[in-house]
Amino acid sequence: MKLPSWFRFIWWLLISGLTAWLFYKRVPAIVAGHPALIDVFIFIVLVALLLAPIFQEVSFFGLKFKQAIDDFQKQLSTQLSIFKAEIQTTINTSSNVSVTIPPSPADDQLPELENRINKAVSQALEEQGFETPRQSGKAEPEIDDRAIYLFTVRHAIEAKLRGIAKFSEPLNRTPLGISRLTKLLVEQELLHPKIANAIKAIYSVCSPAIHGEPVTDAQVQFVQDVSQQVLQALVEIERLIAGSPNAAESRR
Repeated sequence: MKLPSWFRFIWWLLISGLTAWLFYKRVPAIVAGHPALIDVFIFIVLVALLLAPIFQEVSFFGLKFKQAIDDFQKQLSTQLSIFKAEIQTTINTSSNVSVTIPPSPADDQLPELENRINKAVSQALEEQGFETPRQSGKAEPEIDDRAIYLFTVRHAIEAKLRGIAKFSEPLNRTPLGISRLTKLLVEQELLHPKIANAIKAIYSVCSPAIHGEPVTDAQVQFVQDVSQQVLQALVEIERLIAGSPNAAESRR
């Protein structure tokens, strides 16, 4: 907690006054030739307090009073403010160029959406000086069979997780991302944390391939070795939950 300057000044004034008063009370004994060790300590503290506003560091017999700490705090506060401003600028820039994926449209809206997309793509090509490709035939996407396999495993896992979520009323109301869904299933004790960690590991291997990154044989072999047991566990979990009395009540 940073105290205001006026409070620190009043506090310094009170402490200095109290120390000066204590030393004043000891002056008669010192003059009479009866000094004590406490008199030396009070004098050192008093001198240090009086010199503290002037010098950056006051040192007497190992006792140090620093104002440099205040300057360091001010510099640190300034640097943090600059750092926060840079982060905010970066976030704003990223937000401006980000692409938001809209929710899936209804089936009856797809024909109209198809026409709009075809028209928009043709206009974009013309604006950039490219020729609109002739529709001589369907352009089939070229996808590596290994990427298709990884997608199939991920799709199967997601389908089973959403099948388990159907037996939970809170999770069945709102569509959730798979990471959020897995976390909530663990919190509701519908999914064991160890199985959730295994799913995360499989996702970390499958997702890059689905997003267009190269697929390696080691990735495929890893998914083949662990996915079957995970899928079987999800099937068993869904079967047990479906047969429980609580699941029957949640479906009503």
